[in-house]
Amino acid sequence: MEPADLSVSELLMDLSTYLNDDIAGDRGLQERIGTELAAGRIVTIRQAFHEAFADKMFECLDSFSAWRLYEDYSDEHFHYRHHNIYDSATEPRELGICRKIFDSPVTRKQIERLSGRECSGRTSLSASWYMPGDYSLPHTDHIGDGVLERRQVAFVWHLTKEWDLRWGGDLFWCPTAHYLPPTFNTLILFNVSSDSLHFVTPVAPHAQAKRLAINGWWTGPDPQDMPRRARQGLVQLAPGVEAI
Repeated sequence: MEPADLSVSELLMDLSTYLNDDIAGDRGLQERIGTELAAGRIVTIRQAFHEAFADKMFECLDSFSAWRLYEDYSDEHFHYRHHNIYDSATEPRELGICRKIFDSPVTRKQIERLSGRECSGRTSLSASWYMPGDYSLPHTDHIGDGVLERRQVAFVWHLTKEWDLRWGGDLFWCPTAHYLPPTFNTLILFNVSSDSLHFVTPVAPHAQAKRLAINGWWTGPDPQDMPRRARQGLVQLAPGVEAI
């Protein structure tokens, strides 16, 4: 659907309206991203969104004061500790608007075309602040049978400013053993499967900035869990866009 076919309200709920123009207008690049997602690779897009949009979301998270700690140590091989905004009743207004944009029908259709996955379910979106000492052990995001809305495509939109690599907090992508540091306005995407193993390294006690992100999943019916294709190394899809 072209922008001319959209009402003003629909256009404002279209994620591509906020994307960097070089990405939103490059269909060939979008096809290359889709090919890499289908191959089970993780895609990073630097300067993904318009700077004003990214700054607005950073400011709303940076000024929020009611972060809650979530931690669990009940699983033998998986536990985590991080701070989040999960309660829509107390979240910043801007985060609620961001959720509506990511969850709009036109956005979900775009992600379906990009990823090759059906994303007709509810979009799960929240915010995270990994404070010093926070981490998440290896996990895939994959949910077993019996769930109506399965996680299809995962996203992490980093909103961390002035981060020192010595402070940790990297997303480590296990299939290719790559560290992905949190950098401002970088969008990370991957198709969820039983092979999409990743974790977040601990944030150092002496970290002086906030590791902030908006993250979640586009969901849909039970996906076919496609195996990874054997491929190693980093693939440059365009300036600032890589598949790993």
